[in-house]
This record gives sequence, structure tokens and C-alpha cells, in this order.
Amino acid sequence: MVEKRIPATVDKAYALLIDPKWLEARCLALGELTASCKTKKSPGVVVSMKRRVRRELNAIISKVLNPESDFELEEQWSAEGKGYKGSLTLQIVGKPITVTGDFELLPDGKGSIYRIQHQAKVKVPLIGGVVEKFVLGQTEQGCANELDYLADFVKKNK
Repeated sequence: MVEKRIPATVDKAYALLIDPKWLEARCLALGELTASCKTKKSPGVVVSMKRRVRRELNAIISKVLNPESDFELEEQWSAEGKGYKGSLTLQIVGKPITVTGDFELLPDGKGSIYRIQHQAKVKVPLIGGVVEKFVLGQTEQGCANELDYLADFVKKNK
């Protein structure tokens, strides 16, 4: 699980987390090669992103992943009580790898708290478990970096 306190109200943090231009800028600031994002309102909000990333890979992981990969991510957000909750699906394009997650953004004093639990599924015989651990670790580290970026951004832009 990744958890981060955000020094902004739930509504301010949520507004950034569903803003396509802000999300694209965040991805590029964190070193991703490309990022495109769009949102649509259904009952809640659906955020769809396409991203290209570069990662250093060891010999075992490089049997399944390329150093440069394209991701397609979809988040489903809905209001719940005084906060928001949702789920995400991340697919590594052309690879038998899917990451899912359930998240919530809740009030916490004068700020808010974001929590997410990820799961990875890799459909590769023999080394699938090793790749799942790697993908999950990369996903959680990337998520932590994104949340640190959000917290720093709201501190600087009060």
C-alpha cells in the first residue's frame, strides 16, 4: 500500500488529479518520455492516460519487458462521503502484464490523505512471479513519486 498526506483539501487535490494538463506535466517532470491524458465525465470521472517510460532492467526482467514501454492507464473516480474513491487499470502495451488498484482520497485535518493498494498480474510461465514483484515495486515507487510531486506542487502553489 502507498499512502501520502497531501497539504491541500480533498477538492483541491482531486481537481489536480483529474486535470489532464496537470497530469501530463507531472509525468514529464518525473522523467517519462511522453504522456497524453483525457478525462470524461460519466457518473464520476474517467481519466485515460497513455505514457511512455524508460526503466533499467535486469537480465530476467528484460526477457519480458523492454527498457522503453508504453502504458495505458484508466482511472475511475467517484465521490463518496466527503472524499473520493476509485479504481485503476494499467496495461503495459503488448505485454501480458496488468496492474490494478483501488484508491481513496479522504479529508485529513486541514489536508487530505491518498491511499492506494496495487495488484500486479503477469501471465508468463516460470518467471511470472519475479516479474510481478518487479512490476509491483516499480508501480509503487512511481506512485510514491507522483504523490510527492503532488504534495510539493500544492505547497508551492498555495
